[in-house]
Amino acid sequence: WQGHPKEPEGWETTVYLVYGGTAVMLALALGFAPDTSIKTWASTEARARLELQAQGKLETPVFGVHYNSKKGDELETVWDEFAYKSTKPGEDDDDDDDDDDDDDDDEDDEDEDDE
Repeated sequence: WQGHPKEPEGWETTVYLVYGGTAVMLALALGFAPDTSIKTWASTEARARLELQAQGKLETPVFGVHYNSKKGDELETVWDEFAYKSTKPGEDDDDDDDDDDDDDDDEDDEDEDDE
């Protein structure tokens, strides 16, 4: 390191600030990340099954069925409503094409008036 300048160069301050900000953001992102481990999921699933059995709503758990998630039923209902609304079999999809033709005719009329 002999012969190199010891005073900081202009770019070093920016790099140090970016490194520090990145380290803080990474620490916050990892610190507040949800726990998605298999042990956590299995624990909550087992607790939900035991609660359902204690309430008498479940005799024997079925393999492959998630008893902890109530969102699945809600999402399925929302999806079914969307699917029904998006595919109305009796409705004509070409209604808006006629409107585009009318707009073109209006523009042609304006061009003729200008001449």
